[in-house]
Amino acid sequence: MNPTHHCQLCDHQEKSLSQGSVCSLTERKPAFNRTCTKISLGTKFEDQLKDVNINYAKLQKDRAITYTYFVVFLLIGIAVIAGAFLFGKYIYDKGVISTVPLIIMAVGLAPLGLAIGTLNKHLENRKAAKLKKDRIDAVLALYRIAYDINIQFGASYHGKQEVYVDLQTKNLPKTHL
Repeated sequence: MNPTHHCQLCDHQEKSLSQGSVCSLTERKPAFNRTCTKISLGTKFEDQLKDVNINYAKLQKDRAITYTYFVVFLLIGIAVIAGAFLFGKYIYDKGVISTVPLIIMAVGLAPLGLAIGTLNKHLENRKAAKLKKDRIDAVLALYRIAYDINIQFGASYHGKQEVYVDLQTKNLPKTHL
C-alpha cells in the first residue's frame, strides 16, 4: 500500500510543490513499512472519512432513480426509433419515399444517449467512490481502527442536501505531538 494513503488521513501531512506529500515531523516523504508510529488521526481524518462515506451512501441511494431514468429514456428512444421505422414502412408502402423517418430515428438517438450517459456517469462515480472508501478502510484496517457511521439525508434546498452524520470510532491511536 502506498504510504501517502496513510498521510492523506494524518494531521501531520504537508504538501510541497517540490516533493509532494511530506511529513511535518520529519520534513521528508513518508518512509515506513506497514504503519506509521507517529500518525495523528484528528479532524482531517474524520472529515475525510465522513466525506467519503457520505458520497458513497448518496450514490447508493441514487442508484434506483438512476436505473429508472435509464430504463425510461431507453424505452422512449427505442419507441421513437421503432415508431419512425413503422412510419417509414407505412409511407413506403403508399409509394412515398421520404427522409422524415430517418430524421425521426436520428432524434430517437438523443434519449438513448441520455440513458446511456447517465448510467455510465453514475457507474463511474460509484466505482471511484467505492475505491476511495476501500482505500481508507484498508488503511484503517492496518491500524485496527473500526468505525460505525450513520448517515441520514435530510431535505434538499436549492440543490444543497442536508446530511446528518453520526461517526463513532474505536481504537484510534493516541495523538503524537
